[in-house]
Amino acid sequence: MTALVFTSLLILASGLFTSISLMTGFHLLMVPAIIFYSRKYQWTKFPRSGWFLLAFVLVLVLSVITNQHLIANPIKNIFKSKYYLIGALSIIPLDYYFNQFLSPTKRIKHLRILLIVLLTTSSAATLIGLLSYFTHFNPLGMSSTVRSRNGGVFGMSLTYAHSIAWLSVFLIGLCFQSEKIKNIIHLRPLLFSTALALVGLYTSHARGAWLAFFAGCFVVNKKLSSFLIGLCLLLVLGSWFTNKSFFETHIVRRDSDENRLGCWLGAIKAFQEKPILGYGYLNYEPNSRKIKSQYHLPGANFGAHAHNDILEILATSGLLGGICFVFWLCFWIKETFRRKDLGTQLVFPLIISFFVSGLTQVTFNDGENVFFLMIIYALSVVL
Repeated sequence: MTALVFTSLLILASGLFTSISLMTGFHLLMVPAIIFYSRKYQWTKFPRSGWFLLAFVLVLVLSVITNQHLIANPIKNIFKSKYYLIGALSIIPLDYYFNQFLSPTKRIKHLRILLIVLLTTSSAATLIGLLSYFTHFNPLGMSSTVRSRNGGVFGMSLTYAHSIAWLSVFLIGLCFQSEKIKNIIHLRPLLFSTALALVGLYTSHARGAWLAFFAGCFVVNKKLSSFLIGLCLLLVLGSWFTNKSFFETHIVRRDSDENRLGCWLGAIKAFQEKPILGYGYLNYEPNSRKIKSQYHLPGANFGAHAHNDILEILATSGLLGGICFVFWLCFWIKETFRRKDLGTQLVFPLIISFFVSGLTQVTFNDGENVFFLMIIYALSVVL
């Protein structure tokens, strides 16, 4: 069973930026490990953040049940709450594996393998995305493609942008702690992966992901953050002087701003209509056009999620979902700070980056982003 745990982590590290199927494989392998190790787990040491994440799953299920008449496929929506359920419960097998089964030496070795696999696959995804971005040729599909933004392997620019922003914050934190982690990875390959991730982040042209990166980076090192913000501003100004149409399309994007405002206002109206359990998990987007048209909001023809994590949660699972989410996040931060160790220095900036991402984009509902976030959460609790 221990081999199953490590294999699932290897699969996830391989698939986070490259394959949805591989990420699904992580769930398939982790579930039997959760069932096996939960029988002898001391539940008194299960973190409070984990309990609130499980409570969040319960609220999501209730939100779907109470709104099943408004949802095309209620079972499918309930099933997708598995991301948070498995994310919370994976703490159990991971705790046994890293803290009881492995010796300190093997623990370092396994962390090194997982980090190298993650850096290799994320770098490959960024390179493939850059190739498609600059040459309009997809090497995986061996076909031509028109990409005005780097979307990595998946081609979904916002999903890729926020994941690579979080990874970049984490990698910069590792670079500043290079002396403490030199038995896991050397500085040179770390710097290469970090630089490549930053190029991928910039070419995604996702302004919200840039802000999320700067916020997390500011926690790591204020001077570095100021330098990177200045560099980004120079690149943005350079694009304005050299190609004004590019600047208008990728930096200003007035239509995008108007649509996003409409999404925010629509989510607020949805919450006001159903304040306790919302419209049902994942059910704001199918109703967004109707809600915006009803209240004469901007972007009424743009059907989308709330483009804000908190507003999306309030719109789909109401006040109960919002409370569980906020308490999960607050206790995660509290548990991270309580340790006052290397994990605190590495994880807290990433939490800040995730929170800022959620101000302009729904990342907590995005499957690919949630895989990344949940494994960081579980490992940060365990390690």
